[in-house]
Amino acid sequence: MLDERLFFFIHGMATMFFIVTGFAHFRNKNTSRLKKLCGYVLLYWAFLEIKDLALYIFPHLRGNYASNLLILVDMTAIPAGCFFVIELLNAGWCTLRRAALLLFPFVLSVVAYAVAPYDYIMHATFIFVVGYSIGFMIYMVYAVRRYNQQLINNFSNIEYIHVRWLKGVAVMLVACLIAWVISYYFSSWMIDGLYQTLLVGMWATALYFAERQQPVQLPAISSTPISPVSGPDLTENLHQALNIDKVWLNPHLTLSDLAKHVGINRTYLSNYLNTSLQTNFYDYINGFRLQAALEQMHDPASTATMVEIAESSGFNSLSTFRRVFVRAKGCTFVEYRQRIESEKT
Repeated sequence: MLDERLFFFIHGMATMFFIVTGFAHFRNKNTSRLKKLCGYVLLYWAFLEIKDLALYIFPHLRGNYASNLLILVDMTAIPAGCFFVIELLNAGWCTLRRAALLLFPFVLSVVAYAVAPYDYIMHATFIFVVGYSIGFMIYMVYAVRRYNQQLINNFSNIEYIHVRWLKGVAVMLVACLIAWVISYYFSSWMIDGLYQTLLVGMWATALYFAERQQPVQLPAISSTPISPVSGPDLTENLHQALNIDKVWLNPHLTLSDLAKHVGINRTYLSNYLNTSLQTNFYDYINGFRLQAALEQMHDPASTATMVEIAESSGFNSLSTFRRVFVRAKGCTFVEYRQRIESEKT
């Protein structure tokens, strides 16, 4: 049958995808902890894909005890994928002990069905997996928001370190989960092929962004309340650093760098920006950079291009410059420059 052959082709491609991308994460001896963990997860998913070959080599196994047992083993792919996301958002969190705790309920369901192969164990496990996945996605939304908030409070350039892309991956995960559940209750080669395609698409998207992801060390969140900080010394020091020394010209400027320059504790400086100035470090510093860019644009003698203006104003990337510009001015760089030209005439 055509749909059956198509599924075998898609399944084979998915298996090779996980094998190749998994081993690729170990090609460099200096590979980061996060990428090594990702490599292990991909190779585990490859094992789960290869395992299913038993169903094709021995067709009589389908729809019985062995088939259901293999499906339960497939469910362990979910916590395996969660390891990577948790490690991304909480560097150093994943340990063998914690990995075992996340895997335990899934392994328990496999053992339970192996000993007592009742249908209610399968149905209960499916309900648990759906609930587990929904719960993890809720956690991921919260964790991504917290992570990105820490970034904008500590970094002036968050290109290649933000994790907004995880939201898109979460949507694709939902699609995979739906296709997977449907494929179990309504056996179909086409649905199985769709699931494999969605699965590869989700991982390809995640790997694309993860490969560009630059590791950062986020400071620990203090649980001790801090009173608002202000005063003439801090104001004068900030004025000196930002208006005279123009430290924002450093495209990699961090909150710690600025705190060291003005001679104040990093946590107090962050509290001052958030509480007294009602802003965050990212917006605060890029505000100075944007003002410098606007001054160049309004200079009649300036012939600088957008790239030149962005770089000379301290922006590390065009995408960041565009995002900051549109957010502040409500139009693109080109539209704003055209407006300036029209005002001259």
